[in-house]
Amino acid sequence: MSLLDDYADYQSSAQHHQQNGAQSSAAAFSSQPQDGLALDVNEFDTDGYIATTLEAEDAPVFSLDTVQFRVPNKIISLAVSNDILVLVIEGAKVLRIKLQEAHSIAEASVPVNPTSLRACNVFLDPSGRHLLLSTPQGESFYYYEGWDAAKPLSRFKNMEVTAVAWNSSAWSSATSSTRTILLGTHDGKVYETELRPGSEKAKRSDIAVHCVAELPVRERVTGLAMEAFPARRKHHLVLITTGTRMYQIVGAADLESQTGDKSAVFEAMLRNGLTNPNFQEIPGMPGPGALTVHHRETRAGSRAQIVATDFAWLTSMGVFFGRLTFGAQEAGDSVVENAALIPYPAPSSSTDISSTEQPSSLSLTEFHILLQYSDRVCALNMLNSKVAYEQTIGSSDETLQGLTVDETKHTCWLYSPANIYELVVTDEDRDVWGIYLSRHQFDMALEHCYNDMQRDMVLRAQAEHLFAAEDYVQSAECFARTSVNFEEVVLRFMEKKDNMVLRSYLVAKLKTLRKQDHTQITLLVMWLVEIYLSIIGDIEAKLASAGMAIASSSVTQMNTTAEPSSSSSSASNNSSESVLSVKAAYNREKSDMQKELHALVEEHKQAVDPKTTYQLAESHGRRDFWLFYASLCGDYERIVEYWMEKEECVRAIEVLGHYGTPEMFYKYSPALMSAEPVALVDVLMRQPKLTPNKLIPAFMRYGHEPSGGANQSIRYLRFCIQKQMCRDPVVYNYYLTLLVKESDTDDESELMSFLTTYGKDMLYDPDYALRMCKRFRRIQSCVHLYSLLRLYEDAVELALKQGDIELAQIHAERPDDDKLCKRLWLKIAQHMIQAKQPASEVMELVRRSDRLGVEDILPFFPDFTRVDDFKDDICVALEDYELQIQDLRGEMDEATRTAEAMQRDMSSLKN
Repeated sequence: MSLLDDYADYQSSAQHHQQNGAQSSAAAFSSQPQDGLALDVNEFDTDGYIATTLEAEDAPVFSLDTVQFRVPNKIISLAVSNDILVLVIEGAKVLRIKLQEAHSIAEASVPVNPTSLRACNVFLDPSGRHLLLSTPQGESFYYYEGWDAAKPLSRFKNMEVTAVAWNSSAWSSATSSTRTILLGTHDGKVYETELRPGSEKAKRSDIAVHCVAELPVRERVTGLAMEAFPARRKHHLVLITTGTRMYQIVGAADLESQTGDKSAVFEAMLRNGLTNPNFQEIPGMPGPGALTVHHRETRAGSRAQIVATDFAWLTSMGVFFGRLTFGAQEAGDSVVENAALIPYPAPSSSTDISSTEQPSSLSLTEFHILLQYSDRVCALNMLNSKVAYEQTIGSSDETLQGLTVDETKHTCWLYSPANIYELVVTDEDRDVWGIYLSRHQFDMALEHCYNDMQRDMVLRAQAEHLFAAEDYVQSAECFARTSVNFEEVVLRFMEKKDNMVLRSYLVAKLKTLRKQDHTQITLLVMWLVEIYLSIIGDIEAKLASAGMAIASSSVTQMNTTAEPSSSSSSASNNSSESVLSVKAAYNREKSDMQKELHALVEEHKQAVDPKTTYQLAESHGRRDFWLFYASLCGDYERIVEYWMEKEECVRAIEVLGHYGTPEMFYKYSPALMSAEPVALVDVLMRQPKLTPNKLIPAFMRYGHEPSGGANQSIRYLRFCIQKQMCRDPVVYNYYLTLLVKESDTDDESELMSFLTTYGKDMLYDPDYALRMCKRFRRIQSCVHLYSLLRLYEDAVELALKQGDIELAQIHAERPDDDKLCKRLWLKIAQHMIQAKQPASEVMELVRRSDRLGVEDILPFFPDFTRVDDFKDDICVALEDYELQIQDLRGEMDEATRTAEAMQRDMSSLKN
C-alpha cells in the first residue's frame, strides 16, 4: 500500500528525507482486494514509498501530503510508532500496517458491538507492538502484534484511559513486555501497570493495574510523561497535565526491581509528590491540556541514549513550552527551564469562523510546535514564536481529528474520518541559523548553517560584533575564518598597534590555508615568528621593569626599617607582593608565547626559511630560539660551533654525544680534547661507530700533564683495544707509543702487559716498538722485544748488562734450540763469575738451569779459586759420572754377551 501522493522522483527525495530525520515512511497496499481494501499498484515503488518530484533543495520545510488509501469505514483513531501505523475504524476493526512492507496489513477485531464503537483513545507503544484502546464508556482493550482480536482488560472496568506514559527503557528492549507504564484517566487518577501479551488463546487479559496517585484537584488527565534522569537511572520525572495544571514530580523509582504483579514502584514517589505538589497553573477556563515531549538521542561515552529535551502543553491561553534539564534535582524541584507561553496564532484569513478555536492536539519537532485545528495544521517556530507554516485541508466539510508523531522515525501524521495526511518535514533547521544570528547567538547559528555562504555571513557578523566590543583577539580569530580580504583585515588590526591581536589573526588565518599554498604559508609563518619574538622581547622588557620596581621597593623597605612606621611598612609589603605577582604573570605569559612559537615552527617546519629564521633570532637576541630551531632542523653542527665560539665546550660535547656524527667527532675532537679531555673521552666511549685511527690527530694535540690524572688518550685507546676489539695496527702502535712515554723506568707493568698480550699476533710493529723502548730506556720491554724477535742472545746480554740476572734467566729458556739455551746459560754463569759473585750462587744457577754441569763452568773460574766452595757439587758430579760409567759398562757387557750368543747361534746353523 502507499500512504503518499504519487510523485515521480522518489529516490532522491526519500534519501534526503532520511538524512534529515523527516523521511516519508508510508508503505504500499496490495492491488488485490483484501478484507474490503483496495488500491492501485502503480501508486508505490518496491520499497513501499511513493516517489516525489520535488528536489530536496526546492522542497518547502513543511508539506502536507494526502495518503492514497481507501478506508472501508470512517477512521475513529490513528496512532503511529516505529513505522507501524494503526487505524481504529468503525465496525470495531483495527488495521495494523507496516509502512516499510507493501503487503503487510493485519486486521483485527475489537470485541464490542460494531455499531457502539464511535470514539476511543488509542495508545501505541514506541516499539509498535502494544496497543491500548479505551472508550468513553470505560472499556479498555489490549492488542498485541499478530493477534486476530483485541482482548478486554478485565481489571480496567469503568476506567477511561486518557493518557499513557510509556517506559523508555523498553523502547529498544527485546522483551515482549512494555515494562512499567503509567496511565492517566478521566477522573484525575494515575495508575501503574505493565502490558504483557500472555496467551493468545485467552479471551480476556488479566493484566494487573494499581492506582498509585490521585490529583489534588479532580480533573481529567490530558497528558502524562515518564522520563528517567540520564545520569541517575533510578531517578525519574513524571509530568501530569490537565486542562489547567501541569504537575512536575521528581523522585526515585527503581523500575528494574519491580515488574509484573509486584507492588507499584511509583506509588510512594507520586503520592509524596502530590502531597505538596510543584505545578504550573493557567488561570481561566480549562484548555485542551494535551502534552507532548520531544526526545533526542545523546551519547554518554560510547553508549547512546534517548533523552527528553523539550515539552509543550496546550492551555486555554496558548502553548506553554520549555526545556527539560536533568541534573541534581530532588523531590519538589523543577526540571523546566526557559519556559514561555505563546498565544495561539490567528488564522491567515481573518474571516475564518474558527478564529477563536483552540487546537485540539499538538506535537513537537526539533524547532517547531505543530498545532492541529479542526480544519488546518499550523507550525510555530519555538525560537521566535512566529508562524512558520499554515495549511488548511482541502475540503470544507472535512474535520481533522488528530495529530500524531512517530518518535522513532520522526514522521508526522494527521487524520480525518475519511483521509490520512502525512506532514513531511524537510530540513526544518534550514533557516534557524538566521534566527540565532539576529540574536547574536553566533555559536548556535554556526552549528545550524547549511553551506559555506551562511557560515561566512555568521562569522563576519560575529567578527564585526567582537571588533565593535573591542574584543580584538576573538574578532581576529573570527575574521580569519571569513572570506574578507586579507589585506583589509590586517590593516584594521595593525592600526590597533597590538601584536597580540595581529598574532591571533595570523594564527587563525594560517589554519585555513591548504597544504598546497606553500608560499602563503611560508609568508605567514615567518611573519608570525617575527611577531612572537617581538612579543617575547616586550615581555622581557616588562620583566626588567618589574625587577627594578622590586629592587626599589626593597630599598624603600630598608629605609622604612631604619625609621619604623607600621603604616608605611604595610604599604611597602603590599607593593612588593603586587610587583611579584605581576612578575609571575609576565613569566607565565612569556612561557606561553615561547611554547606557541615552538609549536608553530614544529608544525610548519617545512615552510620555515632557515636563513631568515636564524637572522630573526640573532636580530632579536633570542639565543634560546636560535638553538631550538637549529635542533629542530637537525643542524647540530651549527649548534656545536655556536657553543665552541662561546667557549662552552661541555655543552658542545653534550650535543655531540646526543646528535654527533662520526665526521663531527673527527672535526671537533682536536679542540675539545685540549679543553675537556675527560668529558670528551666519556662521550667517545659511547660512540661505537667511530674509527679510532681518525681520532689520533686529536690525541696528538692533547698535552697530558703527569700531575693531571690519567692520560685520556691512553684511556680511550685501551677501551678501543680491550672492549671494542679494535685490530688496527696504527691504533696499536700509537697506543704503544703513549705507553712507552707514560711508563716509568721502575714500573713497566702496563707496557709489558700490552707487549705480552698482543705480541703473539703481531698487532703492533715490534721493530718500531723496540726502537721506542730503546729511545726511552724501557729495558724490560726491550729485552722482551729482543726475545720476541728471536734475538735471544741480545736479550740476555741486555738483561745482563743491566744486571738483571733473573730476567736473563727467563729469556735464556725461550729458544727452542737446546744448544743455544745452554750457551745462553753459560753466558749468564760466565757473567756471574766475572762479576765475582759467590761460587755458591753460581752453583745454584747451575742447579736451576738443568742444562749445565760443574764441568761446564769450571773453566770460567780463576785458577786460584778454592774448590772447597763447590767441593760437594764436584763430588756429586763425580758420583753421577761413576754411575753413568757403571751403567755404560753394564750395557757393554750385555752387548758382548748378546754378540757371543749370536755367534754361537750362527755356528750351529752352519753345522
